Amino acid sequence: MSGLGAEKPSLKSAQLNAIHHMLSLNDDGDVASNMSKMSIGSYNDAPAGTSYNQWKILIYDKPCRSIISPLLSVSQLRSRGVTLHLLIESNTEREAIPDVPAVYFVEPTRANLSIIAQDCAKRLYSKVHINFVTKLDRSLMEEFGKLIVQNNCLDMIASLHDQYLDFICLEKNLFSLSNQMDSYALMNKSGVTDSVMEKYLDDIAYGLLSVVGTAGSVPVIRCPRVSQRS
Repeated sequence: MSGLGAEKPSLKSAQLNAIHHMLSLNDDGDVASNMSKMSIGSYNDAPAGTSYNQWKILIYDKPCRSIISPLLSVSQLRSRGVTLHLLIESNTEREAIPDVPAVYFVEPTRANLSIIAQDCAKRLYSKVHINFVTKLDRSLMEEFGKLIVQNNCLDMIASLHDQYLDFICLEKNLFSLSNQMDSYALMNKSGVTDSVMEKYLDDIAYGLLSVVGTAGSVPVIRCPRVSQRS
């Protein structure tokens, strides 16, 4: 029973809860049973290998690895049933492990979608659960659908989700959008094109949308109706 002094869930605990939800194969029943744990960032795991916490492989790209690393250690990943965690863009070919499902946590890029489609065509895993860190554009979704149909592996796709987790949370309520270190110079140098500027601003907007969505609150933005000039 919570009182007036109950601790408000932090941004980090909310992001961690979303990662747990993803690793439970987006089982809504699993996350509902643990919402009361969010304020302290803990999670009531079923034993790894059971029907509620089955063994799985986690495949991510470098940006998504940067998101998970501050949240979960290797031992904590294993307690969530993750037997292997691999980079999607590895130079070495990944071996087939057909007895377990794979959870993909990646940016929605054409390169990542191509690799996932190839993995499905090779039937490396029993099923694949695809989680994009931010919104998958419709054009890329249609391209991916064509690849899957052409390779006759639609049955490999168990689920597909836009997670909106595109930020790195290093402390309870401190986050970074992980933009380039030279972003100020990049945006203010001579010759920067409109397309580059729009892409950068879109990335910032989607990152902030991820923060707001994960926190579960709408920010209040105040500004004067008319700009005042001295």
